[in-house]
Amino acid sequence: MRHLLLWAVLAFHLPLPAAERWELQYFYDKSDSTLSFTDFQFLSATEGVAAGLILEADRRPKPVLALTSDGGRSWNFVPLKETATSLFFLNPRTGWMVSDRDRLWTTTDGGRTWTRDPLTGLRAKPIRIYFRDPSRGWLLCHAKQAYQTSDGGRSWQLLPDFEAKLPELSSHYTRAAAFRQTVLLTGYMRPSSPRSRFPVWMEPDLAALGIAPTTTFLLASTDGGADWKRYVLPNFGEIKRLSLSSGTTAFLLVHRLDSFAKPTNILELTLTTLGARGVYADKNRWITDIAFAGPGRLFAVALDQEGRTAHPAIPTKLRVLASPDGRSWREMEVDYRAEARQALLASPDADHAWIATDTGMILRWVKE
Repeated sequence: MRHLLLWAVLAFHLPLPAAERWELQYFYDKSDSTLSFTDFQFLSATEGVAAGLILEADRRPKPVLALTSDGGRSWNFVPLKETATSLFFLNPRTGWMVSDRDRLWTTTDGGRTWTRDPLTGLRAKPIRIYFRDPSRGWLLCHAKQAYQTSDGGRSWQLLPDFEAKLPELSSHYTRAAAFRQTVLLTGYMRPSSPRSRFPVWMEPDLAALGIAPTTTFLLASTDGGADWKRYVLPNFGEIKRLSLSSGTTAFLLVHRLDSFAKPTNILELTLTTLGARGVYADKNRWITDIAFAGPGRLFAVALDQEGRTAHPAIPTKLRVLASPDGRSWREMEVDYRAEARQALLASPDADHAWIATDTGMILRWVKE
């Protein structure tokens, strides 16, 4: 009996295993400047890259690239000639960047130096680039244009157009994803809305009024890009993130700027029928990104908008949701200091994930 009592006392005082959580790993904390991360990618458990913009009082913004080789514990900053609006790295050395001047840049040394790609033959400004392997890739552009390469970007071929169904000036390709032989390219068309007398941050409660519904369009291929099918989904919303969980199923993060009730949604899309099913929406959670961390784990990062307008205007508490199947969700523990207006997820494998914010923070997923 004494032994049992002793074990009971010891067990009571032993620390319980810590739950999964998101801890603050890096914070750009300077009194005279701020850092906003604009795009973010981890290539492995140790190699990561983030595009950012440093803002200083009375000085021009400084575009930078933040690089880590120790899993995010330390970051080295490389100055850029132009502000990066999107990044894609195929491996720790080879990457592409689209700038705010609508130019494409390439690197072969992990982002330390960049060379401008002239993009000969293109008739539209680039938005984002995506590669499935060193040869096959896709360039997403303004004016309803998407291009494909089979030689690593040395030449580009224009993909099928949607003809007159969509106006060229307001239709843009923005997202791409591939799973084995399945490739999905998505874009959106939003008609121009009447301008408000005041900026959104002054009238956040009226942000959704007068905004026209957004039409989504898709190019889908099941043979690696040899043949394509075209789809138009009126009043669907803008796909902000696209993740293929298999060759027939995709999870989409969709923003509906015209909606008060469900301004952000996570949808499960069946590619064979193009049927979409809502799996998560909460007007108190403005979702900014989603990512798979291996089979059976889907993350969503969101901003706490409880008691606020649905459209974030100032930094607010960061929330992270996790789901094993896209159907049941739970909120995870997040460092109390984490606040943002925009947050991005990166997960290279089933054991690692990070978040970057527009307030200069990097958070790491801890499974201890």
